[in-house]
Amino acid sequence: MGTKGDTVTMAKKIENLFGSMRWTLPEQRAALLDHYAERGLIEKPAVDDDEFGEICFRIYDSTQYDYAINVKWFVAQKGRLGTLEEAWGVVREIEAVRKRFKLANDSNSRWINVEDIVSVTK
Repeated sequence: MGTKGDTVTMAKKIENLFGSMRWTLPEQRAALLDHYAERGLIEKPAVDDDEFGEICFRIYDSTQYDYAINVKWFVAQKGRLGTLEEAWGVVREIEAVRKRFKLANDSNSRWINVEDIVSVTK
């Protein structure tokens, strides 16, 4: 005779089974992307190696010459989909080990992961 704990464990396994099924047809994927786009979610824009090198140069340059930059980065919200956020400021600190930097302006400061950056402009 099974116990209540066995029933709960079986229910969790079934939820996991259905939650882990990620196979979709291309038409279904396109429909899902359209649905999420309506809600403001987008896929992370691709950044090629040359662009990434330029981004890193501008971040480092901001620390050296104390000038403000405008940074746009991706914030994941649902799997690979998310939103873009934007802020301006001067880079005050770089943490190479954690791959992030501190962007400070008149009103606040925040840590931004380098891997999430989409663009940096002066």
